[in-house]
Amino acid sequence: MHEPVDETFWERLASRTRPSGALVTIEDPMTTVRLLTGALGMTAVITGVGGLLMVMFDEPAVGWAYWALSATFVAAWVWYAVTGSTRAATIISLLGSVVLLVVTHLALGGYANSGAQLMWAIGLTMVSALLLGRTWTIGFATGFIVLAVVMGFLEQSLSEGRSAPDTALSAALFSQVLVGTVVLLPPLFVYVLGRLSFERERAESLLLNVLPEVVAAELKLTGTTTARRCESVSVLFADIVGFTPLSAEMEPEEMVDQLNEVFTYFDTLADKYGCEKIRTIGDAYMVASGVPTPRDHHAQALAAMALEMRDYSSQGRFSFRLGINSGPVVAGVIGTRKFQYDVWGDTVNTASRMESHSQPDKIQISEATNDLIKEDFETTLRGPIEIKGKGELTTWYLERTREAATARR
Repeated sequence: MHEPVDETFWERLASRTRPSGALVTIEDPMTTVRLLTGALGMTAVITGVGGLLMVMFDEPAVGWAYWALSATFVAAWVWYAVTGSTRAATIISLLGSVVLLVVTHLALGGYANSGAQLMWAIGLTMVSALLLGRTWTIGFATGFIVLAVVMGFLEQSLSEGRSAPDTALSAALFSQVLVGTVVLLPPLFVYVLGRLSFERERAESLLLNVLPEVVAAELKLTGTTTARRCESVSVLFADIVGFTPLSAEMEPEEMVDQLNEVFTYFDTLADKYGCEKIRTIGDAYMVASGVPTPRDHHAQALAAMALEMRDYSSQGRFSFRLGINSGPVVAGVIGTRKFQYDVWGDTVNTASRMESHSQPDKIQISEATNDLIKEDFETTLRGPIEIKGKGELTTWYLERTREAATARR
């Protein structure tokens, strides 16, 4: 037996991380751990250095405020490490930053003397919008607007209430606002928005693997889909001959691998001929042509696909029976969970009977399908046969295209 592997601290933190805002788009929780740890660690160091700078410029009160904020960033990370909540850590950090801005503005004597430190409000509001959502963003934006107005009225009294700080300090602080806003915030937004775009594209791709494009578009637009009647559609079923004894001879993993290889090739054929894969059930494969978008020559497309399916499977370990029927169906999605696009109607039932009453490596087609493709494909009359649940039906075997038949002569 394998010895259990102890999780590291970082793995445990990742497992209990509860992201907020745009961080929920990051699928790998370890990425969130690194992002938040790096951001809080970097800002803690930067504000700590900022405190030293303030002391050097003989502004110890502001320096202590910077160091308090640096400690706040550390406390926010500790809270995150204990609770796993990125929302709480973000709120603690943003509120601490607001306090520092107010203290710096008041202690240095207004906008001009503080290098317009309150302009950081723009960046903090953007971070709030990205990581906390609408409610907190409205709160921060409203608070900063009130602060800006109040501090504007107090500007003269604040600047007169103390001697002007070193002009180099004011210039450095103003440069900090500009550089910080331009250099630090855009990379964060580019990264997170890039993740949003990536996740949206991946979700779109996954949805299109489950539903046809027009159906997926309807579902995204309206939240529901409508089953529609399609007057002329061709449906194919393919089933492995003797699957039960074959599966008894093979390991389950080997069986699944081989089925996956065959059905993956069938999927490429469906794409090649513009057909719509409906589903696989065990060893059975179902595909339709002419849904969800009506098309001319749907039977010809499905017949050409069936010939390639037969030729491919006959070279491998599995032998398939195939059957095709054409006619009207109802197609759509039913239910609200685990969506599956499907087709219903007697046309589908007859196509299933065409397959189940076919022969190994043969493609049995109904009279309706034969009438549609006989000008383009060579077929052989099988004759009237008794079909379970349908009575006596005349069927044909699909042999090859007319071009291939001509080339053989």
